[in-house]
Amino acid sequence: MKQTFFIAIFNLTFATVFGQTTTNNVLTSNHQNIIGTKISLIPPKGFLKSTNFLGLQQTQSGSTIMILDIPGPFAEVSKGLTKAGFLSQGVQVNDIENLTINNLPAILVSGEQNAYGNIYTKYVLCFGTDKETIMINGASPNNLTEIAKEIKTSILTSFYEVDKKINPFDVVDYEIDASKNKLMFANSVSNALTFTTDGLSPTKSIDKTSLTIAKSFSKTTIEDKKLFVLNRLKQLPVEITKTETTEEISIDGISGYEIFSTSKDKKTGEPEKVCFVMLFSDNLYYLFYGSTNQDFDNNIDRLKKTIKTFKRK
Repeated sequence: MKQTFFIAIFNLTFATVFGQTTTNNVLTSNHQNIIGTKISLIPPKGFLKSTNFLGLQQTQSGSTIMILDIPGPFAEVSKGLTKAGFLSQGVQVNDIENLTINNLPAILVSGEQNAYGNIYTKYVLCFGTDKETIMINGASPNNLTEIAKEIKTSILTSFYEVDKKINPFDVVDYEIDASKNKLMFANSVSNALTFTTDGLSPTKSIDKTSLTIAKSFSKTTIEDKKLFVLNRLKQLPVEITKTETTEEISIDGISGYEIFSTSKDKKTGEPEKVCFVMLFSDNLYYLFYGSTNQDFDNNIDRLKKTIKTFKRK
């Protein structure tokens, strides 16, 4: 076992209380803060900062450790951490273990996932407070058992700085100006930013106009980009009732497609209009999902103008 992992073990205090493992981590000089997150951990050997997501990756083996900060209480988010819930995401769960990490309730999920034609060993560590939930997702090809063990050891060294201030605009590689079009920053999840009319997510405003911008996590070869965009449109959290226009577009020197659709909310059935854009660059893509429930023409125009302010740093 690598030296750093001996250090990791010595800096963990394990106790089993009523069948539940309690872990008390301390921050050491071997911990590495994951830029853009409140998490520091001792990385496995050969893992470096990712350029496409918040976390670490080992390019040679195709292994990753990804950090997600979910703006929701752990008590609610954890309700979805079930075998059925993971199976719906393509993960076959082998074990779900309840933990306590630095006095916070936690869940460790182990399993396997078939993705991009390969089978990956997965470890998902989830913990949090009544305000936010941290999810650490580790993955490695399932034939690399030693790396999988090191990933598990690494994520269990996690140290969470609950009061650490994060500027979400510092961790994305793009800029966008939403202020001129009646939109305020609401939240960020990993490398995705969401804007709403009142700066809350979910919004409490009668005008539920919102815009979410995200960048893909990994490089993907896409032969038919138009078909890819149309298929991605079907995965939005609304029911598309009619696709009005599909046109090629270029923003900041990146080409892609812009789609305007009518839709309805899947829960309430409320009618909405959607502005959906995807831009492709270096086998990665940027996704823009704007929707509005009223004053359709003016709000769609505002969304369109906001998206056109996109600029890479």
